[in-house]
Amino acid sequence: MPATDEYVLTGARVLLPDGRLEPGAVHVRAGLIAGVGPDDDAAPGAERIDLGGRIVAPGFVDTHVHGGLGYNVMSADEPALRAIGRRLRAAGVTSFVATTASVSFDRILHAVRGLAAATGPARPGGADLLGVHLEGPFLSPDFRGVHQRENLVDPEPARIAELLAAAGGALRICTIAPELPHAESAVRTLAAAGVRVSVGHTAATFEQARAAIGWGARRATHLFNAMPPIHHRDPGPVPALLADESVYLEIVADGLHVAPELIGALAALPGVRDRLMLVSDGTDVAGRPDGDHHRWDGTAVRVTGGRAFTPSGGIAGSTSTLIDGVRVLLAAGVPLPVALTAAGRNPARSLGLTDRGAVAAGLRADLIVVDDEAAIIHTIVHGQWERP
Repeated sequence: MPATDEYVLTGARVLLPDGRLEPGAVHVRAGLIAGVGPDDDAAPGAERIDLGGRIVAPGFVDTHVHGGLGYNVMSADEPALRAIGRRLRAAGVTSFVATTASVSFDRILHAVRGLAAATGPARPGGADLLGVHLEGPFLSPDFRGVHQRENLVDPEPARIAELLAAAGGALRICTIAPELPHAESAVRTLAAAGVRVSVGHTAATFEQARAAIGWGARRATHLFNAMPPIHHRDPGPVPALLADESVYLEIVADGLHVAPELIGALAALPGVRDRLMLVSDGTDVAGRPDGDHHRWDGTAVRVTGGRAFTPSGGIAGSTSTLIDGVRVLLAAGVPLPVALTAAGRNPARSLGLTDRGAVAAGLRADLIVVDDEAAIIHTIVHGQWERP
């Protein structure tokens, strides 16, 4: 690890913003990327760290994660956020969005206020908390997944106003089923407030999904999961979300939620590749041993072979990390630069972040060092190093 706040990563292959891997060096100074270029031209006199041909890429941004190691972001307390942040950083995540569960509306407001207050720079050894992803309670009862039916409500204007007030600007993403009453008003209000509205947990038709995009929706929550499958005479929401180039597409690439072959096919499409973004959907049982557990909201979950299921056998969120997703994509034949981009640049762009998500001069030094098998060697947050 460097002894000062100025150093040069040499002997690297750098993932450039255009997706190319090129030999070079990355000059870091005071938490920012001061320059990217040839080894020989990189800041003579600064401390040099030879990476031996390893890859420097943007740090990962997990825009959909609920918790891990027995902790859930809904508690919004320091021990939970510290433990979750450290687990994420060890897996290459430099920024994350804390994702809620469907509980009573008052409890959601309480959690949002707590998370808004906690939003900000990384805790020691952790990742930056960017804000809140509200997944629930504005979901379809028929595609609710493990969200409890009794806690689902319509996105009425008064509720949207309460949430925006509670978040105080920290609400980054809100998942909504666009077929619900008041959905159009909610999507328009949230989008006007700078919130990225995500279509998900929905029974929407093709036309309803396309209408939501017209209202301002710009994301899909774990595409394919918790929404109708594609049928050639009744296409449903998925083709509408795939077809519109303004929509970023969450994918849970854990080998369970979506067939790796399908993700590989999507990643091969130029019009989709730049919008495909890995999310962990990691729950509070991620990282816990096999056996019976209860999630934060009381939901019973069984972890089997490192995967989480409901007692009836349904998928209960994910236990994976973004680097696990990168490896799933590699195994499906996706080139490493494309897989790394789906975990770093694309999710940063989906949030409109312009200060991170690329290895380029002037941006934050939020970086990862990986090998060709996608093993995390180092995670660097705002220039500060951490070994996994």
